Amino acid sequence: MELLAEVSWDQQEQCWVLPLRLRADTSESCIPEWTDWYVLIDKNYPWGRIDIFPSKKGGIEDTHPHQRLNRPGPATRPWREGRLCLQTGLASLGLRTRAEEPRSAEARLSWHVAGTREWLETAARGQLLAPGHAFELPDLPTGGSPQVVVRETAETLGIWTESPERRGWVELSPVPGNPRLLAVKAFSSLDGRRVLSPEWGDLLRAGPRRKRLRVPWMRGDSLPVLPPYAPPTSWPELEEALRSRGLDLRKELQAFASQSRDGERHLCLIGFPIPQKVGGPNARMHWWALRLPMFAHVKKAPRGYRHHEQAYWRHDQVQLFERSLPLEWLRTDNWAPEDLRSRGALPKPLRSSWVLLLGAGALGSAMAELLVRGGVSRLVIMDGEVLEAGNLVRHTLDVMDVRYSKAHALARRLRHLNPDLQVHAIPERLDEQTARSNWLVSRCDTILDCTASDEVLEVLGQHTWDGPRLFFSTSFGVGAQRLLCFSATDTAFPSGEFWKQAASWLQREHEELRRTALPREGLGCWHPVFPARADDVALAAAIAVKALVRATATRPAARLDVYERQEDDGCFRGVTHVPPVEAHASS
Repeated sequence: MELLAEVSWDQQEQCWVLPLRLRADTSESCIPEWTDWYVLIDKNYPWGRIDIFPSKKGGIEDTHPHQRLNRPGPATRPWREGRLCLQTGLASLGLRTRAEEPRSAEARLSWHVAGTREWLETAARGQLLAPGHAFELPDLPTGGSPQVVVRETAETLGIWTESPERRGWVELSPVPGNPRLLAVKAFSSLDGRRVLSPEWGDLLRAGPRRKRLRVPWMRGDSLPVLPPYAPPTSWPELEEALRSRGLDLRKELQAFASQSRDGERHLCLIGFPIPQKVGGPNARMHWWALRLPMFAHVKKAPRGYRHHEQAYWRHDQVQLFERSLPLEWLRTDNWAPEDLRSRGALPKPLRSSWVLLLGAGALGSAMAELLVRGGVSRLVIMDGEVLEAGNLVRHTLDVMDVRYSKAHALARRLRHLNPDLQVHAIPERLDEQTARSNWLVSRCDTILDCTASDEVLEVLGQHTWDGPRLFFSTSFGVGAQRLLCFSATDTAFPSGEFWKQAASWLQREHEELRRTALPREGLGCWHPVFPARADDVALAAAIAVKALVRATATRPAARLDVYERQEDDGCFRGVTHVPPVEAHASS
């Protein structure tokens, strides 16, 4: 390594800049033995970022894997834009350990420079994307809005693999409440035959048809990149990249151009299969979205061209390819369930079940939100009450929902948390007739009771389902100090076993309630309210969800779990779990 100058402060970038020259073993490759680099160092070094860029003079010009698109960048900078990705897995999260990246001032900068040299030698061997490594897409220079969201899985890849269609029309619809997002509603062939319709939930299945867009799509056999690993940035580059992937770009565009001469700029989706691991089998389709230029308008012929389709197309080709028009890529995102839940998901048996939520109060709404965020996508909510202003202190709903049905308002909120969610609201309390006649209630296989109502438990005990169901009844006591979770698997709720195990605990709750001066809502003696803070309700909901996860996995015949919040002089100390045997023995 050679230092080309002393480290200096860059006022525009607000960081330290160190130019250097590196020597690496790059024999039998197009990478020079010596290359120049610029190291940008955070002002808080040894903390903060360290970024390494190729120099415009003496640096590499190609784009490789694990590198941002290596464009020249602004003329005022002596370095290019192709920043290297040298971070390890934990470092990308901002969690650094000494074993993978040192933090001392003496060692950290040296670690990054050594990493650059290793990157160069690996790139020279063509092993930056080694077989078995996680597959990485190239850095696509996207910008602006809208963003296009798709839902591609291993199952939809199978549909694409069997389909002979290589081009057609895709229907896009704005996501309700967020015009910056366009969701794919359906792929069709050129002649209008349906190829694929993503299985969205309630939110993305809705939306007025008048706002939907019909734009072109095309697909190739593999990722269209320019060697070593650069995405196309102009129409001629895209034509070159697609040609080697089985697509004739001019032919594809000509098929759409005659139906797009309306004076508008349309979007276009380009798809290709990708694997999960380098060298592995394809796992799903991936889509890139770009904005097409305005095609020659039928009502106003371009100067020097006649009024017919052949002349229009000659004009379009000149604009796109001979003038090397730049591409305008838009961001796309795959909202497949496994992608959205990669940060954390509930176990599959619970995610795949139909859940009947009885009671959309403070505890029920908090549990519903945790379940939906965790991946539960089939939910029926029953509650006959409306939201009052006093509920807001610990409910997940807000002022805009006051005096509306809790069931309907909660369903509306939950739809915005999970694009796969199908939720049904029944604004009434469960009774025997509803349990017997409502098909939504009958099809649910997990019955979650958050009503703390003896009447509801009586109805659950009287009604018999057509097969075993998982029953889970949970409630908390005064101040949410104690949480009871009863789980059972049967064709009807085992009321006798519930009272056998829970009677002594409920009696204790009743006695504590009588000793408590209950707060009141409004004037008079008829408005006592149940005390429990929002943070305590949230804690109870989280514990209840974990107990439900265990019950889903173990399917107990009848089990009561009791959790008690421990405090010392008002300071939270933790939660104690009373084992099921002890809970049973205390009855």
